[in-house]
Amino acid sequence: MGFQQLMPRSTFIFECSTATYLDCVQKNLFGSNLPWPLKIKKGDFCCLYHYEVSTLFALWQATTDGGRNLVPKAWGGRFPFQVKVSLATPEIVEIAKATVPEAPLNPATGKFDNALEEPRADQLLKLVQQVAGHRT
Repeated sequence: MGFQQLMPRSTFIFECSTATYLDCVQKNLFGSNLPWPLKIKKGDFCCLYHYEVSTLFALWQATTDGGRNLVPKAWGGRFPFQVKVSLATPEIVEIAKATVPEAPLNPATGKFDNALEEPRADQLLKLVQQVAGHRT
């Protein structure tokens, strides 16, 4: 399935640290301590923003709707609002925050919004596609 067939979809951005990154990637599970992941529907796209290294990792697709305590013991229960994901690109795409166009950022905070709708979701997905294309 190509990128064009996958668009448009909502795109959600989770945050991680060095302490939580590997759990997210190895368990194919993203989580938050806030309830916004409950908006995620199976098939939506998810990215992971590593705030310690200012890098956005992409691209996963939700394999479940967002829920509460899908894996109760993950992260010691600190992030109960979760979604199960699978990688939607052949490998994880790394994008430095500095190279992300302003559109996916919240203009008031300069941070990524957790939920992106059109057209910001589309802009981010096109950037992921562009970066992934340069790697092959």
